[in-house]
Amino acid sequence: MQYRTPLLALSLLIAWQQPVFAAPSTACTGQTLSKTFASGASWNLCWTPRQAEGIVLSQVTYKAPNHPARRVLGEAALSQLETALDDGAVAPLFLSTEAGFGGNNLQTLNAADCSGGTLQAASGRNVLCATTRDHGYSYKYTTQRQGQLWELSSHSQIGSRNYTVRWRFYENGTIEPSLGLSGELPVVDASAAQYGWPAMQSGKIATGFTDHAFWRLDFDLDTTSTNDVVEEISSTPSADRLRKTKTIAPLNTETGRNFDPETKRFWRIRDGILTNGSVGQLSYELIPNRYDHSRANSSNTPWLAHDVFFTRYNACEKYAANNPTSSCTANVSQFTNAESLNQQDIVVWYKQSYHHLPRSEDSNRIGTVWSSFQLLPRDWHSINPF
Repeated sequence: MQYRTPLLALSLLIAWQQPVFAAPSTACTGQTLSKTFASGASWNLCWTPRQAEGIVLSQVTYKAPNHPARRVLGEAALSQLETALDDGAVAPLFLSTEAGFGGNNLQTLNAADCSGGTLQAASGRNVLCATTRDHGYSYKYTTQRQGQLWELSSHSQIGSRNYTVRWRFYENGTIEPSLGLSGELPVVDASAAQYGWPAMQSGKIATGFTDHAFWRLDFDLDTTSTNDVVEEISSTPSADRLRKTKTIAPLNTETGRNFDPETKRFWRIRDGILTNGSVGQLSYELIPNRYDHSRANSSNTPWLAHDVFFTRYNACEKYAANNPTSSCTANVSQFTNAESLNQQDIVVWYKQSYHHLPRSEDSNRIGTVWSSFQLLPRDWHSINPF
Protein backbone atom coordinates (compact mmCIF):
# COMPACT_ATOMS: atom_id res chain seq x y z
CA MET A 1 0.00 0.00 0.00
CA GLN A 2 1.33 3.42 -0.91
CA TYR A 3 1.25 6.00 1.90
CA ARG A 4 0.29 9.44 0.73
CA THR A 5 -0.66 12.82 2.09
CA PRO A 6 -3.28 13.98 -0.46
CA LEU A 7 -4.54 16.72 1.85
CA LEU A 8 -1.30 18.58 1.18
CA ALA A 9 -1.68 18.13 -2.56
CA LEU A 10 -5.25 19.42 -2.60
CA SER A 11 -4.07 22.95 -1.83
CA LEU A 12 -2.12 22.92 -5.10
CA LEU A 13 -5.11 22.13 -7.31
CA ILE A 14 -5.73 24.55 -10.13
CA ALA A 15 -8.16 27.27 -9.08
CA TRP A 16 -11.52 27.26 -10.79
CA GLN A 17 -13.36 30.29 -12.09
CA GLN A 18 -15.90 31.75 -9.67
CA PRO A 19 -19.45 31.19 -10.89
CA VAL A 20 -21.84 33.96 -11.75
CA PHE A 21 -24.89 33.84 -9.51
CA ALA A 22 -28.35 34.39 -10.95
CA ALA A 23 -31.51 35.59 -9.26
CA PRO A 24 -33.90 32.90 -7.99
CA SER A 25 -36.02 31.42 -10.74
CA THR A 26 -38.77 28.87 -11.13
CA ALA A 27 -37.32 27.76 -14.45
CA CYS A 28 -35.52 24.44 -14.72
CA THR A 29 -31.73 24.65 -14.58
CA GLY A 30 -30.09 21.72 -16.34
CA GLN A 31 -31.95 18.52 -17.19
CA THR A 32 -35.32 17.27 -16.00
CA LEU A 33 -35.78 13.93 -14.28
CA SER A 34 -38.90 12.30 -12.89
CA LYS A 35 -40.17 9.17 -11.20
CA THR A 36 -43.75 7.92 -10.99
CA PHE A 37 -44.45 5.01 -8.64
CA ALA A 38 -47.13 2.38 -9.28
CA SER A 39 -49.27 4.08 -6.62
CA GLY A 40 -49.40 7.29 -8.65
CA ALA A 41 -47.05 9.19 -6.32
CA SER A 42 -44.33 11.01 -8.23
CA TRP A 43 -41.24 13.20 -7.97
CA ASN A 44 -40.06 15.72 -10.56
CA LEU A 45 -36.87 17.76 -10.47
CA CYS A 46 -34.05 19.33 -12.43
CA TRP A 47 -30.38 18.52 -12.03
CA THR A 48 -27.08 19.95 -13.19
CA PRO A 49 -23.39 19.45 -12.32
CA ARG A 50 -21.41 22.42 -10.94
CA GLN A 51 -17.71 22.76 -10.24
CA ALA A 52 -17.95 23.27 -6.48
CA GLU A 53 -21.07 21.41 -5.35
CA GLY A 54 -21.09 18.55 -7.83
CA ILE A 55 -24.71 17.63 -8.60
CA VAL A 56 -27.21 20.39 -7.78
CA LEU A 57 -30.96 19.71 -7.68
CA SER A 58 -33.61 22.35 -8.36
CA GLN A 59 -37.38 22.75 -8.66
CA VAL A 60 -38.07 19.58 -6.66
CA THR A 61 -41.80 18.77 -6.61
CA TYR A 62 -43.76 15.94 -4.99
CA LYS A 63 -47.17 14.55 -5.87
CA ALA A 64 -49.03 12.08 -3.66
CA PRO A 65 -51.67 9.78 -5.20
CA ASN A 66 -54.83 11.73 -6.09
CA HIS A 67 -53.29 15.00 -4.87
CA PRO A 68 -51.82 17.97 -6.73
CA ALA A 69 -48.07 18.27 -7.33
CA ARG A 70 -46.45 20.80 -5.02
CA ARG A 71 -42.94 22.18 -5.02
CA VAL A 72 -40.78 21.51 -1.97
CA LEU A 73 -37.29 22.83 -2.81
CA GLY A 74 -36.15 25.54 -5.18
CA GLU A 75 -32.55 24.33 -4.98
CA ALA A 76 -30.58 21.81 -2.92
CA ALA A 77 -26.92 20.78 -2.80
CA LEU A 78 -23.99 19.87 -0.60
CA SER A 79 -22.75 23.41 -0.03
CA GLN A 80 -19.38 22.89 1.64
CA LEU A 81 -17.21 20.21 3.21
CA GLU A 82 -14.30 21.14 5.46
CA THR A 83 -11.82 18.42 6.39
CA ALA A 84 -9.23 18.69 9.16
CA LEU A 85 -6.55 16.29 10.45
CA ASP A 86 -6.47 15.53 14.16
CA ASP A 87 -2.79 16.47 14.47
CA GLY A 88 -3.34 19.93 12.99
CA ALA A 89 -0.33 19.46 10.71
CA VAL A 90 -2.00 21.33 7.84
CA ALA A 91 -4.73 23.93 7.82
CA PRO A 92 -8.27 22.60 7.27
CA LEU A 93 -9.25 22.39 3.62
CA PHE A 94 -12.57 23.42 2.08
CA LEU A 95 -13.13 20.65 -0.43
CA SER A 96 -16.08 22.22 -2.24
CA THR A 97 -14.46 25.55 -3.06
CA GLU A 98 -10.77 24.56 -3.05
CA ALA A 99 -11.06 21.26 -4.94
CA GLY A 100 -14.65 20.86 -6.10
CA PHE A 101 -17.06 17.94 -6.08
CA GLY A 102 -17.69 18.62 -9.79
CA GLY A 103 -15.41 19.05 -12.79
CA ASN A 104 -12.80 16.33 -13.14
CA ASN A 105 -13.43 15.17 -9.56
CA LEU A 106 -17.01 14.16 -10.45
CA GLN A 107 -16.61 10.53 -11.45
CA THR A 108 -17.74 9.00 -14.73
CA LEU A 109 -20.03 6.08 -13.82
CA ASN A 110 -20.43 2.72 -15.50
CA ALA A 111 -23.00 -0.07 -15.23
CA ALA A 112 -21.29 -1.51 -12.13
CA ASP A 113 -21.76 1.83 -10.37
CA CYS A 114 -25.48 1.80 -11.11
CA SER A 115 -26.66 -1.77 -10.62
CA GLY A 116 -30.37 -2.02 -11.43
CA GLY A 117 -30.56 1.68 -12.20
CA THR A 118 -30.29 4.10 -15.10
CA LEU A 119 -27.24 6.22 -15.84
CA GLN A 120 -27.80 9.92 -16.52
CA ALA A 121 -25.34 11.93 -18.60
CA ALA A 122 -24.20 15.54 -18.64
CA SER A 123 -21.67 16.94 -21.13
CA GLY A 124 -21.21 13.48 -22.60
CA ARG A 125 -20.38 11.75 -19.29
CA ASN A 126 -22.52 9.47 -17.13
CA VAL A 127 -22.34 11.20 -13.75
CA LEU A 128 -25.64 10.35 -12.03
CA CYS A 129 -27.34 7.04 -11.21
CA ALA A 130 -31.14 6.85 -10.77
CA THR A 131 -32.47 3.71 -9.07
CA THR A 132 -35.81 2.60 -7.62
CA ARG A 133 -35.63 0.53 -4.43
CA ASP A 134 -37.99 -1.09 -1.93
CA HIS A 135 -37.66 0.46 1.53
CA GLY A 136 -39.92 -1.80 3.62
CA TYR A 137 -43.09 -0.93 5.49
CA SER A 138 -44.82 2.36 4.82
CA TYR A 139 -47.11 1.30 7.64
CA LYS A 140 -48.22 -1.89 9.40
CA TYR A 141 -51.22 -2.44 11.66
CA THR A 142 -54.26 -4.55 10.78
CA THR A 143 -53.24 -3.80 7.21
CA GLN A 144 -49.81 -3.09 5.82
CA ARG A 145 -48.13 -1.42 2.88
CA GLN A 146 -44.63 -1.85 1.47
CA GLY A 147 -43.14 1.32 -0.01
CA GLN A 148 -40.51 2.35 -2.51
CA LEU A 149 -37.97 5.11 -2.87
CA TRP A 150 -36.19 6.76 -5.78
CA GLU A 151 -32.43 7.17 -5.32
CA LEU A 152 -30.08 9.57 -7.12
CA SER A 153 -26.36 9.19 -6.47
CA SER A 154 -23.07 10.61 -7.71
CA HIS A 155 -19.44 10.03 -6.76
CA SER A 156 -16.56 12.49 -6.36
CA GLN A 157 -12.92 11.46 -5.94
CA ILE A 158 -10.90 14.07 -4.01
CA GLY A 159 -7.37 13.07 -3.17
CA SER A 160 -7.49 9.56 -1.72
CA ARG A 161 -11.08 9.81 -0.56
CA ASN A 162 -14.29 9.03 -2.42
CA TYR A 163 -17.49 10.85 -1.48
CA THR A 164 -20.93 9.63 -2.52
CA VAL A 165 -23.68 12.24 -2.55
CA ARG A 166 -26.99 10.41 -2.40
CA TRP A 167 -30.56 11.71 -2.45
CA ARG A 168 -33.46 9.40 -1.59
CA PHE A 169 -36.99 10.47 -2.47
CA TYR A 170 -39.56 8.29 -0.75
CA GLU A 171 -42.99 7.45 -2.10
CA ASN A 172 -44.55 9.13 0.97
CA GLY A 173 -42.86 12.50 0.34
CA THR A 174 -39.81 12.09 2.60
CA ILE A 175 -36.44 13.36 1.30
CA GLU A 176 -33.21 11.87 2.66
CA PRO A 177 -29.89 13.51 1.67
CA SER A 178 -26.83 11.41 2.55
CA LEU A 179 -23.06 11.66 2.31
CA GLY A 180 -20.96 8.50 2.06
CA LEU A 181 -17.21 8.41 2.79
CA SER A 182 -14.85 5.74 1.46
CA GLY A 183 -11.47 5.53 -0.30
CA GLU A 184 -8.04 5.26 1.32
CA LEU A 185 -6.87 6.66 4.63
CA PRO A 186 -5.55 10.16 3.92
CA VAL A 187 -2.38 10.16 6.08
CA VAL A 188 -0.40 7.16 7.35
CA ASP A 189 2.86 7.14 9.36
CA ALA A 190 2.98 10.91 9.77
CA SER A 191 1.52 11.46 13.26
CA ALA A 192 2.12 10.47 16.87
CA ALA A 193 -0.08 7.75 18.34
CA GLN A 194 -2.31 10.19 20.23
CA TYR A 195 -3.54 11.61 16.90
CA GLY A 196 -4.61 8.36 15.29
CA TRP A 197 -4.72 4.58 15.46
CA PRO A 198 -2.30 1.74 14.59
CA ALA A 199 -4.38 0.67 11.62
CA MET A 200 -1.66 -1.11 9.68
CA GLN A 201 -0.22 -4.60 10.32
CA SER A 202 3.15 -2.89 10.74
CA GLY A 203 1.73 -0.72 13.52
CA LYS A 204 1.98 2.51 11.52
CA ILE A 205 -0.38 5.21 12.76
CA ALA A 206 -3.25 6.37 10.56
CA THR A 207 -4.20 9.95 11.45
CA GLY A 208 -7.77 10.68 12.48
CA PHE A 209 -9.74 13.40 10.74
CA THR A 210 -13.02 15.30 10.93
CA ASP A 211 -15.36 16.24 8.09
CA HIS A 212 -17.84 19.09 8.53
CA ALA A 213 -20.46 18.95 5.76
CA PHE A 214 -23.04 21.68 5.20
CA TRP A 215 -26.14 21.17 3.07
CA ARG A 216 -27.88 24.18 1.52
CA LEU A 217 -31.67 23.74 1.16
CA ASP A 218 -33.59 26.56 -0.48
CA PHE A 219 -37.23 25.91 0.46
CA ASP A 220 -39.81 27.23 -2.03
CA LEU A 221 -43.01 25.58 -0.83
CA ASP A 222 -45.73 25.31 -3.45
CA THR A 223 -46.10 28.04 -6.09
CA THR A 224 -44.74 31.03 -4.17
CA SER A 225 -41.15 31.08 -2.93
CA THR A 226 -41.32 34.22 -0.81
CA ASN A 227 -44.01 33.48 1.78
CA ASP A 228 -42.49 30.74 3.94
CA VAL A 229 -42.06 30.70 7.73
CA VAL A 230 -39.62 28.96 10.11
CA GLU A 231 -40.97 27.52 13.36
CA GLU A 232 -39.10 25.94 16.29
CA ILE A 233 -41.07 23.23 18.08
CA SER A 234 -40.09 22.04 21.56
CA SER A 235 -41.55 19.55 24.02
CA THR A 236 -40.26 20.51 27.47
CA PRO A 237 -40.55 17.93 30.28
CA SER A 238 -42.07 18.83 33.64
CA ALA A 239 -39.98 18.58 36.81
CA ASP A 240 -41.27 15.05 37.47
CA ARG A 241 -40.80 14.21 33.77
CA LEU A 242 -44.33 12.84 33.51
CA ARG A 243 -45.55 15.51 31.09
CA LYS A 244 -44.11 17.31 28.09
CA THR A 245 -45.43 20.73 27.15
CA LYS A 246 -45.35 21.65 23.47
CA THR A 247 -44.40 25.15 22.36
CA ILE A 248 -44.20 26.55 18.83
CA ALA A 249 -42.08 29.67 18.37
CA PRO A 250 -41.55 31.42 15.03
CA LEU A 251 -37.98 32.38 14.15
CA ASN A 252 -38.56 35.88 12.83
CA THR A 253 -34.97 36.82 11.97
CA GLU A 254 -31.95 34.98 10.59
CA THR A 255 -30.33 32.81 13.22
CA GLY A 256 -28.28 29.72 14.07
CA ARG A 257 -29.77 27.09 16.38
CA ASN A 258 -28.72 23.85 18.08
CA PHE A 259 -30.50 20.58 18.68
CA ASP A 260 -31.55 19.95 22.28
CA PRO A 261 -32.45 16.38 23.33
CA GLU A 262 -33.89 17.64 26.61
CA THR A 263 -36.61 19.67 24.91
CA LYS A 264 -36.93 17.43 21.81
CA ARG A 265 -36.33 20.55 19.73
CA PHE A 266 -36.86 20.49 15.97
CA TRP A 267 -37.83 22.89 13.20
CA ARG A 268 -40.23 23.06 10.34
CA ILE A 269 -40.54 25.25 7.25
CA ARG A 270 -44.19 25.97 6.51
CA ASP A 271 -46.05 27.83 3.84
CA GLY A 272 -47.28 31.17 5.14
CA ILE A 273 -50.74 30.76 3.61
CA LEU A 274 -51.71 27.27 2.45
CA THR A 275 -53.34 24.59 4.57
CA ASN A 276 -53.98 20.93 3.83
CA GLY A 277 -57.73 21.57 3.59
CA SER A 278 -58.14 20.89 7.28
CA VAL A 279 -56.40 22.50 10.28
CA GLY A 280 -52.82 21.68 9.24
CA GLN A 281 -50.46 24.09 7.51
CA LEU A 282 -48.31 22.70 4.71
CA SER A 283 -44.78 22.17 5.98
CA TYR A 284 -41.62 20.05 6.01
CA GLU A 285 -39.67 19.29 9.19
CA LEU A 286 -35.99 18.59 9.70
CA ILE A 287 -35.18 15.16 11.20
CA PRO A 288 -31.52 14.61 12.21
CA ASN A 289 -29.84 11.22 11.95
CA ARG A 290 -26.48 10.21 13.51
CA TYR A 291 -27.28 12.70 16.24
CA ASP A 292 -24.20 11.67 18.22
CA HIS A 293 -21.98 13.40 15.67
CA SER A 294 -24.14 16.46 15.09
CA ARG A 295 -22.97 18.25 18.24
CA ALA A 296 -19.44 19.01 17.03
CA ASN A 297 -20.00 22.73 17.57
CA SER A 298 -17.18 25.21 18.00
CA SER A 299 -17.50 28.67 19.48
CA ASN A 300 -14.03 29.47 18.09
CA THR A 301 -15.26 28.82 14.55
CA PRO A 302 -18.53 30.74 14.21
CA TRP A 303 -19.74 28.93 11.11
CA LEU A 304 -19.46 25.63 13.05
CA ALA A 305 -21.08 27.00 16.19
CA HIS A 306 -24.59 25.72 15.41
CA ASP A 307 -26.23 22.58 14.05
CA VAL A 308 -28.47 24.52 11.68
CA PHE A 309 -28.73 28.06 10.34
CA PHE A 310 -31.77 29.78 8.82
CA THR A 311 -31.28 32.65 6.40
CA ARG A 312 -33.20 34.66 3.87
CA TYR A 313 -32.36 33.86 0.25
CA ASN A 314 -29.44 35.82 -1.15
CA ALA A 315 -28.09 34.81 -4.54
CA CYS A 316 -24.43 35.22 -3.54
CA GLU A 317 -24.73 33.14 -0.33
CA LYS A 318 -23.81 29.82 -1.93
CA TYR A 319 -21.18 28.19 0.29
CA ALA A 320 -21.43 27.78 4.06
CA ALA A 321 -17.75 28.67 4.47
CA ASN A 322 -15.00 30.04 2.24
CA ASN A 323 -17.73 31.71 0.18
CA PRO A 324 -15.66 33.18 -2.68
CA THR A 325 -18.02 35.88 -3.96
CA SER A 326 -16.50 39.31 -3.33
CA SER A 327 -19.92 40.98 -3.09
CA CYS A 328 -20.99 38.64 -0.28
CA THR A 329 -19.78 37.68 3.20
CA ALA A 330 -17.49 34.71 3.82
CA ASN A 331 -19.56 32.15 5.76
CA VAL A 332 -22.97 31.24 7.08
CA SER A 333 -22.42 32.85 10.48
CA GLN A 334 -22.08 36.16 8.62
CA PHE A 335 -25.08 35.39 6.42
CA THR A 336 -27.22 35.45 9.59
CA ASN A 337 -27.31 39.24 9.91
CA ALA A 338 -30.80 39.79 11.37
CA GLU A 339 -32.75 39.99 8.12
CA SER A 340 -36.41 39.08 8.43
CA LEU A 341 -37.47 35.44 7.97
CA ASN A 342 -41.20 36.08 8.25
CA GLN A 343 -42.99 35.34 4.96
CA GLN A 344 -39.69 35.14 3.06
CA ASP A 345 -37.71 32.80 0.82
CA ILE A 346 -36.10 30.54 3.45
CA VAL A 347 -32.71 28.81 3.12
CA VAL A 348 -31.78 26.08 5.61
CA TRP A 349 -28.09 25.30 6.19
CA TYR A 350 -27.79 21.93 7.92
CA LYS A 351 -24.46 20.74 9.36
CA GLN A 352 -23.24 17.17 9.68
CA SER A 353 -19.96 16.57 11.49
CA TYR A 354 -18.21 13.22 11.38
CA HIS A 355 -14.98 12.27 13.17
CA HIS A 356 -13.16 9.25 11.77
CA LEU A 357 -10.68 7.48 14.03
CA PRO A 358 -9.21 4.80 11.73
CA ARG A 359 -9.36 1.09 12.51
CA SER A 360 -7.45 -1.88 11.14
CA GLU A 361 -10.30 -2.69 8.75
CA ASP A 362 -9.67 0.67 7.03
CA SER A 363 -6.05 -0.19 6.17
CA ASN A 364 -6.68 -0.92 2.50
CA ARG A 365 -10.11 0.68 1.96
CA ILE A 366 -12.23 2.76 4.32
CA GLY A 367 -15.50 0.92 4.88
CA THR A 368 -18.19 3.29 3.61
CA VAL A 369 -19.59 5.49 6.37
CA TRP A 370 -22.94 7.20 5.81
CA SER A 371 -24.21 10.42 7.36
CA SER A 372 -27.79 11.36 6.58
CA PHE A 373 -30.87 13.27 7.69
CA GLN A 374 -34.47 13.55 6.55
CA LEU A 375 -36.95 16.17 5.45
CA LEU A 376 -40.36 14.87 6.47
CA PRO A 377 -43.77 16.16 5.30
CA ARG A 378 -45.80 17.55 8.21
CA ASP A 379 -49.48 18.31 7.51
CA TRP A 380 -48.73 18.20 3.78
CA HIS A 381 -51.96 16.18 3.59
CA SER A 382 -55.02 16.03 5.82
CA ILE A 383 -54.78 12.21 6.06
CA ASN A 384 -52.29 9.52 5.09
CA PRO A 385 -52.52 9.59 1.26
CA PHE A 386 -51.74 5.86 1.07
